[in-house]
Amino acid sequence: MKKIFTFIILMIMALSTFSACEETSSTQNQGSGSATSSNSTNTDNSQNKNNNNSSSNQSQSNLGNYNIVIEGCRLATDYKGEPIVIVKYQFTNNDSEATAFMWTFEYNVYQNGIGLNECYVVAETANFSSDNQSKEIKKGASISVEVAYVLNDTTTDIEVEVSELISFSDKKITKTFSIK
Repeated sequence: MKKIFTFIILMIMALSTFSACEETSSTQNQGSGSATSSNSTNTDNSQNKNNNNSSSNQSQSNLGNYNIVIEGCRLATDYKGEPIVIVKYQFTNNDSEATAFMWTFEYNVYQNGIGLNECYVVAETANFSSDNQSKEIKKGASISVEVAYVLNDTTTDIEVEVSELISFSDKKITKTFSIK
């Protein structure tokens, strides 16, 4: 029942905010940033210079029965030449029931405090796949997930924010990337 309710809510949200990007060119560069974790015992305020995937440069936290790592981001452009950013997450399910990233978390990216729209269709040249967002994983399994967003500009930092989709806790993790 919980999955059905969550799925219905997600479908309504997706339909109301649908803004598709049809194509992107190849990856241009990666962002770097610092990470903070709100209402969490895990806080990382180090500078992430090269945005590699070493654990010391990642914002990681347990949210409920799940572990989420904001691994990094990279820039690309859509078919109009407009900038997009692709954010990469690592999701581990520690719950007894199988679940998917998109049914577990609320994940947003902001630029100047304004939420960015998701980009749903990205060309193969960006080496991007949204398939893992909806793949269910069992207890103990982990999966890498990528989500693309349409940028407002290419000079302002972005802030990635993740919290549980349905929770009584206001716990969330955030990570800021410089995309210059």
